[in-house]
Amino acid sequence: MDPAVRIEGVVKRFGAFTALDGIDLDIRAGELICFLGPSGCGKTTLLRVIAGLEQQDAGRIHQGGRDVSRLPTSERDFGIVFQSYALFPNLSVAENIGYGLVNLGASRAARISRVEELLDLIGLPGSGRKYPAQLSGGQQQRVALARALATSPSLLLLDEPLSALDARVRLHLRGEIRALQRRLGVTTILVTHDQEEALTIADRIVVMNHGCIEQVGAPEEVYAAPRTRFVAEFVGTMNFLRARVSGPGRCAIDGLEIPCATDGLAQDAEIDLAIRPEDIRVVPDAEPGPGLAGEVAALEFLGAGFRAAIRLDGAPDRAAILCDLARHEMPARRLVPGSRCRVVPGPAAARAFPCA
Repeated sequence: MDPAVRIEGVVKRFGAFTALDGIDLDIRAGELICFLGPSGCGKTTLLRVIAGLEQQDAGRIHQGGRDVSRLPTSERDFGIVFQSYALFPNLSVAENIGYGLVNLGASRAARISRVEELLDLIGLPGSGRKYPAQLSGGQQQRVALARALATSPSLLLLDEPLSALDARVRLHLRGEIRALQRRLGVTTILVTHDQEEALTIADRIVVMNHGCIEQVGAPEEVYAAPRTRFVAEFVGTMNFLRARVSGPGRCAIDGLEIPCATDGLAQDAEIDLAIRPEDIRVVPDAEPGPGLAGEVAALEFLGAGFRAAIRLDGAPDRAAILCDLARHEMPARRLVPGSRCRVVPGPAAARAFPCA
């Protein structure tokens, strides 16, 4: 079975700058996939190439088994939602949603029926006569989403659609978008720089950097098993500790042996060990057992727990590593800024990378 979208060797240059450098990617029918990366990584350019809003310099785009590489935007089967909503201010909500249906030559009765169906779908029944200026930002984005879905496209493109909204509305609306996408089963590509958004909403995440794909995988895979140092640094919070390879699947820091993947790394090679804050235990110095000695530099209350910054003894510049502790653990740990402690990386929680 052909993928919903197949991207083969796509290259896009702007003068001497290469925005996309040989992108290969298959997008499965019905999935919600996120292009994630920092500004300038090429994620929006790739979305625009898929839509035909930018013409690639090399490579091909297939949609539903059809080569659309050189087709104009009007002949590609997609709906798109932009960050700025791009609603027509002089048209009512109903006219905005039904705009694409007019271009398709749909009858007035068919347009009215479809618009009412979509208004119910996005939770704005009875709002068809209002104008965009009478709606909140979240409501306007729902209207933009309904307009993109009006022609029943096989592909939905979302270009940072929530970034202009405040945090509470963004959180609510991303849940609605995910639920709606699952209900309709429409293949969806979401461009975002928001890691939390990608991790919570996507079936798969495409992490991009400097016009290339660094990793493609399910959110849990990208978070827990980053394949490159860039992914480890960019997605979530990560600590890096200088260590050395002490054997197959093992490394050592100050004599403490830690399990980690060491594929391709030589015995005794210096490495940077990547460990998430939640994968590190912090114990008082008086408590017996192994661990790396240090002191608590700071404690930050996060609601569900605390994030401790620990300065390890002998670390370069006494750099601090971050460790997460559940709120119920704090009384027993007796940790305060300045107190001595030990940190203990969890088993099999670390990833090894060549030194930067």
